[in-house]
Amino acid sequence: MAIQDGFFNARDQVIYNRLGITNAEQLRQVEADYSIPIMAQLLAGTLEIPGQFNAAHLKQIHRTLFQDVYDWAGQTRAHGPEGPFQGQKPAFVLNPQGDMMRYAPYAQLDQRLDAIGAQLQQENTLRGLSPAQFAERAAYYFDQYNHAHAFREGNGRTIQGVLAVLGRQAGYQVELKPAAAAQLNNARDLAIIRPHGPGQPVKNLEPLTLLLRSGITPLPGPEAVHWRDPSQARPLTEPTPAMQRMEAQRVLQASAYVIGAALRDIDRGDTTRGNQLLQQMTLVLHDPARAGEQSASLQQAALEVSKHPMLRQEAPLMQQAVALAHSVQQLVQLDSLARKKTQNQSPSDTVAAPKRRGPRL
Repeated sequence: MAIQDGFFNARDQVIYNRLGITNAEQLRQVEADYSIPIMAQLLAGTLEIPGQFNAAHLKQIHRTLFQDVYDWAGQTRAHGPEGPFQGQKPAFVLNPQGDMMRYAPYAQLDQRLDAIGAQLQQENTLRGLSPAQFAERAAYYFDQYNHAHAFREGNGRTIQGVLAVLGRQAGYQVELKPAAAAQLNNARDLAIIRPHGPGQPVKNLEPLTLLLRSGITPLPGPEAVHWRDPSQARPLTEPTPAMQRMEAQRVLQASAYVIGAALRDIDRGDTTRGNQLLQQMTLVLHDPARAGEQSASLQQAALEVSKHPMLRQEAPLMQQAVALAHSVQQLVQLDSLARKKTQNQSPSDTVAAPKRRGPRL
């Protein structure tokens, strides 16, 4: 159910495309006909799209795959022919009624993709890892790119293209067999839904990790062997502050919808407080610096739900209440650390001061 969609031609009930196609099924088929051969070149290494795995790089990969079909190829959801796209999508992998998947705000896409790319650079683009280690970290980044969901259409193929480029740089070919590829949508949806809660990242990513592991093959040749050497590995002690902020926003968004619904239950169907909670969450989601001003009310809502005598027996709901409180606390802490870092930054950190000669001894 789209909230805002500047890519959709309401007259023809199809996404704007440069081929004049007005049938959605035909458009899907033509999109595949154009993009799959290009994807095959990426997987084979006959087509190279170098970059830093940031916003500019993903846009370039998307443009290469879809420029023959869409005039807006290479442009994020923020830049549609008639405006941006901010939507939500149900996943039915666990719940017959559907679990709603909500993606990153379109206004933050460039900075989020840049943050993902920057952290990948700190990990030396996953070089020096065993196949199992590479699969685990690749699944983590696949999920990060998928949650950003940078494009109106073509996110799955774009991310697979990213992994193909990333894999070759780390000494691996990453190509899912047809049987595994058919399971990809379910695995990536599970990673978004997080059935084990935000505190269990390895378990939530396990289906995606196993799927990717089945498609990872060491490449031959001395260069590939060199990139797989453990001496190339640069493991992170923790995610970068930018990635921590993104994760906290993601948890905040998911948990606020659950706690908002619980407040409506407490209030016997009155939506006032539930909607107010979602409005407060939205303010923080779009501007994490506002976490401080909204912190008390958000945490109070989580506390009320967690202490309600009828709801406290529902373990998943209690998990979401804890997640809501923790995420807003983390955003406040990250903002405080960023402010302190800015305040403590000396003039020499930004503008080089002229050197003064000391007295001769």
